[in-house]
Amino acid sequence: MQPLVLVHGWGFNSSVWDSLLPQLREWFEVTVVDLPGYRSRPPLESMTLSAMAEDVASQLTEPAIWLGWSLGGQVALRAALDMPEQVSKLVLVGATPRFVQGDGWREAIKQRVLDDFGRAFIHSRETTIGRFLTLQMLGVHAVKGRRELIRDLKISLAEPSAPGTLEAGLQILNETDLRPDLGRIMQPTRWIMGGRDQLVPASAGVVAAQQMPNGSPHLIEDAGHAPFLSHPEQFLSEVISFGR
Repeated sequence: MQPLVLVHGWGFNSSVWDSLLPQLREWFEVTVVDLPGYRSRPPLESMTLSAMAEDVASQLTEPAIWLGWSLGGQVALRAALDMPEQVSKLVLVGATPRFVQGDGWREAIKQRVLDDFGRAFIHSRETTIGRFLTLQMLGVHAVKGRRELIRDLKISLAEPSAPGTLEAGLQILNETDLRPDLGRIMQPTRWIMGGRDQLVPASAGVVAAQQMPNGSPHLIEDAGHAPFLSHPEQFLSEVISFGR
């Protein structure tokens, strides 16, 4: 079976994948990682995107398909650039080469919106979680019930991260721009995007895929930022088909 590593997004941890693991393990040798600073893992001395990619790679014994959600997608892209021998394919979910608008890039949220939300989440975590989950699910026509989706996401948000982890991740989201590097990534890459995503517009994945030698988008029209939870059957079908 093909090795597959799952990389979660900002603010969450690896438990966000739990509902998918039985099906994925029928097709792949799955490694599930927590990024540095999440759950019981200490932060790295230097919490950069490259350092996070190296940390994930250190937990693998052979080249793998890297499946990254949101910030995890940027970690996977960085790994493909820094350690191409460790990455056989990329599956990027709700991901983008640049999270904020600017420099001719309109396929994103405004930087002020990300900054304001990030500060609120860090300093008033409990009161902001509800808003965060609402934003994730806004406009979603879910296969699963909305309450189930929010429950699944809340489980992954329940364990606080180590001090400084969220701030470091927010800085990465604000500053990272991988657009100039997309043409150097040769691995087959599938961008799985939600048509109703309010955090990362689906067009970001479409445009990014066009800049890659072997990139292609896949749209789940009624999904939001977490299509693997709202539309698991469609998501799994696409990952299995692409990963085989």
